[in-house]
Amino acid sequence: MVTIADGRYELPEKLLYSSQHVYLDKSKKLVGLDQIGYAYLSNPTEFKILVEENVKMNEPIAAITTDRGITTLYSPCTGKIKTINQNSLKDMELDTYTKGYVLEFDSITEVDPTLITGEKVEQWANHEVKTLLKNEYSFKIIEIGDSAAGKTAIKVRFTDDYFKHDLKTTLGVDFGSKELKLEYLADDTLFSGVYRFTAKMNVWDAAGQAHYDQIRGMYYRDAKGALLCFDINNPVSFQNLDKWVEDLDENVGRKVPVLLVGNKLDLERRVKFDDAKKYAEERRFIGYVECSAKTGVGIQDAFVKLALEIYKKEEGLN
Repeated sequence: MVTIADGRYELPEKLLYSSQHVYLDKSKKLVGLDQIGYAYLSNPTEFKILVEENVKMNEPIAAITTDRGITTLYSPCTGKIKTINQNSLKDMELDTYTKGYVLEFDSITEVDPTLITGEKVEQWANHEVKTLLKNEYSFKIIEIGDSAAGKTAIKVRFTDDYFKHDLKTTLGVDFGSKELKLEYLADDTLFSGVYRFTAKMNVWDAAGQAHYDQIRGMYYRDAKGALLCFDINNPVSFQNLDKWVEDLDENVGRKVPVLLVGNKLDLERRVKFDDAKKYAEERRFIGYVECSAKTGVGIQDAFVKLALEIYKKEEGLN
């Protein structure tokens, strides 16, 4: 028996587990949801069986309604069904490995070869519980780009939802923070791939170039992500991006996710969207977004996109 999180969850090593926490007990011919899987559910209210007599491997077998939507469970095997447990949702909480099973098979003809079992269960389960329980992060975000790009305005709009026309040019480093409650849904699963977390975004706004040179090392140190900013009304700020990319590479390499941000969407456009998008793609940034610190359009989206990419990198989900 593998015991996880100081005894909070138990997973028998003899069972086989899918990535979405559906287990297969080959000796008893039972399929159900393991204890970590049940913990992922948020206020389950309804349970519906989607099969009748026979089931194929990776075919949907049940749907569970929660307060966040519907979770679909997939079969880890192919076989003929003997018993369907209509009380599975109620019984899972008491004993998911015996009374809380979803299906009992009369015969099993094929088993998913990717199922996790034996000595691999503990390492996998520990990672899954980490995702389930440890969900608070603190990310240092740096803003780079010309002083006229509106970096301070972007930071202030994000952290304080505020805009002022005559914001003074930053001297040294300005700082602000805000928490984001986020969800990441992996492409390969509908269940265990849902990661919910809180990210505290600590935003560092660099000074103009003359002052910036003096604090360069401190500014880049321990950064988890970067917003590379320019003014879509000012082609010079776009043309100057190369020197900021070079500066980033010299100090942190391409170790952190970089999002290209075109600010001042409320003004007349003088940099084409396609040109900026192409620039981001050629340099393999995580993307390109446009925003307006004045109106607030796109600001939240930019930080959410960056936070999700940092989280994926931190947890090895890329």
